[in-house]
Order: sequence, then structure tokens, then C-alpha cells
Amino acid sequence: MSGFPVILSDAAKNRLRQITAQKPGVAGVLLRIAKGKGCGGNEYRMEYMEEDKPGYDKVDAGGGAVLYIPMTDSLYLFNTSIDFTEDELGNNRFLFTNPNEAGRCGCGESFSLDKNQKMSEDGACGVKR
Repeated sequence: MSGFPVILSDAAKNRLRQITAQKPGVAGVLLRIAKGKGCGGNEYRMEYMEEDKPGYDKVDAGGGAVLYIPMTDSLYLFNTSIDFTEDELGNNRFLFTNPNEAGRCGCGESFSLDKNQKMSEDGACGVKR
């Protein structure tokens, strides 16, 4: 495993272990940046990684769970902290604190890596008012 500098909280590690255990035989969980999504132009996407392949940085979440990151996205995720939260209604999600983000949409679903991109701050997601 590489010493890739993505910081996983204990809650994120636990959730990655749970996700991996739900689908026996998978190599782990893939985290990638989906480009061209939302008003910010990028979204974090997580899905199963079916098999171990070259071209990915690997973050050990313990208990056999591995977070895979495409090397093409690694630079944009450098020093990112990942947490997992669940509210009292059962809604849950991973939280990304990425110092490489230049801005985030008001709704929090998408982000920009371009410091020159104007972001919607009112959650309108690009809708001009």
C-alpha cells in the first residue's frame, strides 16, 4: 500500500469496512472525481472496485478494506480528510474536506478545482436569478 496522504477518520474506515463486507470478493472501494457534474463541475464518486489493478493509489482502511484512488485524481485529493456521518434520521454520507477545492456549490454536492470559476453560493446550482 502506498503512503498516499488521504486522511480517513475512524468513522470513515469503519464505513469502508462495512461497505466492503457487503459485497464479498471485491477488492475495495473506488473513490474518483467525476468531471462535468453539477454546477461546480466535479463530484466525488464512490463505487465498488471489483479487482486490484495497476494505476491506483491504495489507502488501507483496515480489516481488509482498501480505498482505491485513480492516480489521475490523486493530485486533486492530496491531503483530503474523509469522514463519515449519520444523522438522527438515518441519513448518512461521506464528508470530504479537500484543501484543493477552489469552491463548492451552495448545495454542497459539487465543487470546483478552478480558482477562476464563479460558484453559486445560494444553493441555486447554476440557476441564474
